[in-house]
Amino acid sequence: MMRTTPSQASFSSGELDPLLHERPDYQRFQSGLAVCRGFVPLRQGAFTRSAGTIFRAVTRGNVPGRVIRFEFAKNDALRLEFTAGWMRVWRYGALVMDGGSPYELAIPYTLEQIRKLRVVQSKDVIYLADGEQPVQKLSRFALDNWTIAPVDYTSGPFRVQNLDEAQTMQFSAASGSVTITGTGDIFDATWIGSLIQIKPTDFSNVAQWTGNTATSVNTQFLSDGNIYRVAAGTNTGVTRPTHTEGTRLTDASQGVKYEYLGDTTGIARITAVANSNSASATVIKAIPQPCIDDPSYRWAEGAWSDRHGYPAAIELFDQSFAAAGTTEEPRTIWFSTLGLLEDFEPSVEADGSFAYAIDGGETQNKIGWLKKSSRGIYIGALGDIYRGYSNASGQRIGPTTFDTDLEATDGAGAAQPIVPYGYPILTTKDEGRVLEIRYSFEQDGGVPLELSLPAQHLGDQGFKEMAWQSAPLRIANMRRGNGDLAVMIYDPNEDVLGWAQYPVAGGFVHSIAVAPDATGTRDVLTMIVERQLNGVTTYCVEDQAQLFGALPGIAAIEDANHLFCASVFDLGVATDTFAVPHLEGEDVYAWTDQGRYGPLTVPAGGDLILPAECRKAVIGLLDETHFVETLDIQAATENGSSKGRKRRLHTGSGIGIHRTAAGEVEGVEYHSGRDALLESGYVSLLPQSVAADLTTAYTGMVKSEAATGYADRIGLRFRPIGGAPMTITSITPNVEESGP
Repeated sequence: MMRTTPSQASFSSGELDPLLHERPDYQRFQSGLAVCRGFVPLRQGAFTRSAGTIFRAVTRGNVPGRVIRFEFAKNDALRLEFTAGWMRVWRYGALVMDGGSPYELAIPYTLEQIRKLRVVQSKDVIYLADGEQPVQKLSRFALDNWTIAPVDYTSGPFRVQNLDEAQTMQFSAASGSVTITGTGDIFDATWIGSLIQIKPTDFSNVAQWTGNTATSVNTQFLSDGNIYRVAAGTNTGVTRPTHTEGTRLTDASQGVKYEYLGDTTGIARITAVANSNSASATVIKAIPQPCIDDPSYRWAEGAWSDRHGYPAAIELFDQSFAAAGTTEEPRTIWFSTLGLLEDFEPSVEADGSFAYAIDGGETQNKIGWLKKSSRGIYIGALGDIYRGYSNASGQRIGPTTFDTDLEATDGAGAAQPIVPYGYPILTTKDEGRVLEIRYSFEQDGGVPLELSLPAQHLGDQGFKEMAWQSAPLRIANMRRGNGDLAVMIYDPNEDVLGWAQYPVAGGFVHSIAVAPDATGTRDVLTMIVERQLNGVTTYCVEDQAQLFGALPGIAAIEDANHLFCASVFDLGVATDTFAVPHLEGEDVYAWTDQGRYGPLTVPAGGDLILPAECRKAVIGLLDETHFVETLDIQAATENGSSKGRKRRLHTGSGIGIHRTAAGEVEGVEYHSGRDALLESGYVSLLPQSVAADLTTAYTGMVKSEAATGYADRIGLRFRPIGGAPMTITSITPNVEESGP
């Protein structure tokens, strides 16, 4: 027998997958935990209680919804609450008001469409796409003045040009409301609303411009791809017209003036269909005269319409608007003209609009998301992930420079990726794994790194949504299919990767979004949480509180919030009565400047009376499922590993704590052939309990009375008490192995 004190000074890897629990050789075993539920591993090595949440209000109509981030500047960040048919605006925890009521805007989305929305922001404008209706433009003019309407795309994009010479179109006029006469049975009612681009095939009535040639007023010439009308003069002059608007005198000696009519492309929108060969339209861009004089088969239909579908994925990249994933062209991505987010007229210019179809081989998996990164734009589909980039060094993407590389074949899940370090972090098509696509100079391409592998079991419910918090900690929040959250701390520079579970006191999380607080220095996670409160299904808008255990020590311990759906009070005068009407009928806990209290049942009316008068109080729900359990404690032996030998934990183990007000610990033991563990019973982490006049958070090393009998596996389990802060920095267990 041999008694030793093996130390664990870091828990930054958080909860490890059960398949790794017997892998002391695994690189993250030495800093891992068997369970990390309701606690967060920190980059510095400790684990601390998860932050609680602050109740703000119920959603409009008390129905499910989604929160969407809006950030214009450091001190101008909002959350937009979307519910079926309506939007409300949240600013730093409060609803924006319109007189005495919350400001509301009618929106054209059902709940299912809201859940599918892809969102990108450009200054005061948000573009939204759901794949079922036209891209919408949500514009802010003031906090209580917003508009939403379909984007009026008048210049494209367009499908591939018609090549069937038997299907032609001829327009009745160059502008205004026109009639289109077709051949080949082209039209039906589904064409209404579609764009049409037309180009001439017959230029017999429009001569190529030549200099010093006799002419007359109203004669049309083709010059450098543009069509001009002689507005004055009888001789073409010696200087060809090159202007692209208005009328200009090009040769004063001849007195010749040319009016710019347009290039050789016209655009119109179908407004009505009379029959299969006749439709009415409104001209958007002047129809070239040859398309009025003669029919042309060189027409192209708008790519986005009720006929062919609308984009399901959007992004802003390289000063262009990118969109992809329509019903009929699921593998095509469109880019707008440089700097013009709504201009999709096809071009061969370097800064022009263009479309690119990704070859999927035998599959045609629809593009589900687009995400910009430091190495290009990533394109996620069910079966593959591509990177789009410029193949010309020093040039932006364009019609002749855009190229793609296949980065991964794991396929992409529905969750919109996050890009905390310049590379996309995404879910796989099964939604159970999380990858980062890192660029490798050796391979000159992307290399998938599976970040979820150390805690693969946490993906069993699927990762449905991700939101990144960069300050004060670097944390990825993952909404799981069971309504809980998982958190991932990740810092590749420090080789830190840790996972934890984050249940929210029985609530089911429907949506998450992160945006800065009023100071711009801290990112706040906002959630819509479904709860059963006093027997009623309630959809709560809740903000995550600050993570007390990671703060540098400037906050008083009574400001810690580890309770959920909580109300926070900071009063100038002490009182024992606190109004928490949203928690009427619920058992709640209170964390105050006078100590901890609970459980207490909130009476009818919602006025809760505490046992003492307090100036500060946090009153909310306690999640009693939160706990941390260490991995099997390894014991040193005189001859080899202690695996297969029984061990026991003696009293006197050292436990490092940081700004901890209360907590409990117990020894746990597992025996081969038994499913259940044996618990020794919880004992206090601190020598005294937290009572009235609470003013101290303890930091240092304490001795634990937790112990076990001899067992095949032993460990320590920690749990919180009420709303008290608790952070563990190290353990030095007093362990003895039984010998060979």
